[in-house]
Amino acid sequence: MKHFIFISAVFFSSYIIYGQEIPTQKIEEAIASYEAKIDQATTLVDCGHALDGPAYFVKQMENGWLDAMLFIASDSKSNIGSEVYNNYKRLNMFDVKHALYPKVQEVLQNLMKHTANKSVTYQLNILKSEEINAFATLGGYLYVTTGLLEFVDSYDELAFIIGHEIAHEEQLHTQRKVTKITLLSDVENFTKMEGFSEIAKKLNTTFLAPFDQIDEYEADKNGFDLAKAAGYNTARFADFFRKLEKNQQQDLLKKLTSTHPFAADRKECIS
Repeated sequence: MKHFIFISAVFFSSYIIYGQEIPTQKIEEAIASYEAKIDQATTLVDCGHALDGPAYFVKQMENGWLDAMLFIASDSKSNIGSEVYNNYKRLNMFDVKHALYPKVQEVLQNLMKHTANKSVTYQLNILKSEEINAFATLGGYLYVTTGLLEFVDSYDELAFIIGHEIAHEEQLHTQRKVTKITLLSDVENFTKMEGFSEIAKKLNTTFLAPFDQIDEYEADKNGFDLAKAAGYNTARFADFFRKLEKNQQQDLLKKLTSTHPFAADRKECIS
């Protein structure tokens, strides 16, 4: 509670320090947003790892900083995503004849009916790979591997996974990831849009562009809501993590170095 009081004091002092006249509606929206963040952090304390709740607040500060550092226009997002897509195409990585291809597209269409950002048209591709993986790149490009399709046991489970990847785009996780790469790659020229072709190549060489653990929890939550709204069985959403949990080592070093939360913690939060 002391941490909440301290953060609250910092939060509201920003309105006083700059002497701005803030409309009541804006203050109410800010309070509602802040309370939602507390609720989310409390949820992670209850079901996630002990470090997840405090990490949530740190992540919010980082998000604000990243959003302020670089705005990526919609056409630039699409260009980055299309370059990654074209690289996979040149490598003949797509499996358009997979037996589940029609069903995978059907799941995507069902989910898209309930997305918040209607300006993004999502495209789902199946990659030829034994690795169990799914990921998203800028511009609404989604990918699942043939290994993942063999791993899942139901379309409900698959819908949650695809919904999770859609959430990475909807919640600006992919955009912030590119911002990080941009700043680390060329701090002095991070606003030069011509540099994004190089970023796309870096995203492509990293098979799964890693997101922070808090982003994964947020994508789980939004993916859950999206798949539920599309009519899929919520009781099957945690199946993916139940299977992963069996072979996952859990220790503090793994927690501090991994880009994803422990499967057991994600399963618990979903349940």
